[in-house]
Amino acid sequence: MKKVIVTGACGFIGTCLCRRLFEAGCRVTGIDNLSRAGSEINAEELKRSRQFTFVKADLSDTKAALRVFEEIGPADAVFHFAGQVAVTTSYVNRLNDFRGNAATGFNVIESVKRFSPGAYCVYASTNKVFGHIVVEKPVGLERPLDPCTPYGVSKAVGELYFTEYGRPPLGLSTCCFRQSCIYGHHQFGVEDQGWVAWFAIANLLGVPVTIYGDGKQVRDLLYIEDLVDLYLEAWEKRLTGVYPVGGGLPNAISLMEGIELIRTLTGRDYRELRKEPSRPGDQPYFVADLAWAKPAGLTWSPRTGCREGLGKMISWIRENEAGLRKLHRLA
Repeated sequence: MKKVIVTGACGFIGTCLCRRLFEAGCRVTGIDNLSRAGSEINAEELKRSRQFTFVKADLSDTKAALRVFEEIGPADAVFHFAGQVAVTTSYVNRLNDFRGNAATGFNVIESVKRFSPGAYCVYASTNKVFGHIVVEKPVGLERPLDPCTPYGVSKAVGELYFTEYGRPPLGLSTCCFRQSCIYGHHQFGVEDQGWVAWFAIANLLGVPVTIYGDGKQVRDLLYIEDLVDLYLEAWEKRLTGVYPVGGGLPNAISLMEGIELIRTLTGRDYRELRKEPSRPGDQPYFVADLAWAKPAGLTWSPRTGCREGLGKMISWIRENEAGLRKLHRLA
């Protein structure tokens, strides 16, 4: 039975990966500080599996991180998702953002080096490490690292450490994915992060939605199960390097198009659509060029279109409406 460590295990992506790892017969140790809204709900679900061991820890604390990884011992794979996740928050609390992403990223990969050097390691990076993109064309491997927000910088620092530890002098097996807009079930989206889920949640719960900017910002949506497919194939083939990841051009939509599609799928009007000026660091356009996948030896490509994926996400929101109302204090 394979042994896997997942940091940020009770967040959106971590939870969905853990569920698939259970199906694959893996034993999973999930590490989380449960700071993210909704993470405790996901934690309770994961704890129902006998294949899951939960560790509550703050991985920005170096001593705590080293202790946890030493106690867990060698693993076959480590997936690092723990961190501060919002651009807006990174401007308000820069120290917390640094600790959550830069310090945590270093602590995790250093812990792997010391206590699990044979593990395959994945770092979930972000499209924000590319900075303010002004050219409206897909972003590929040639685009340089150029972060321009505190969040982009802190995530880039963690990514650079994972990349450096993957070079011959330190000798780990590391892969970083610069991820675009990921959405799907188990996502407790809020206004500051997870906009697709937030728009759907707000629509179904009757909460006003604020559009920052002109609503023409474009993102390529990637359904969570397609992302997990990528993680698992990358592990299987021990893919290394740094790659842009999203739904690609076939799944590129603007914010306003996303709002209208959600309205169509739910059959409900929004309670209110408000407009505010754009926020710092909001890229007007990001679409990942996925042409790297086949040359890298992968069979992976996104399989779930926006309409299908949003439909599945909306079904999950409806099934969990009571919990979401309580979380948003609407019960």
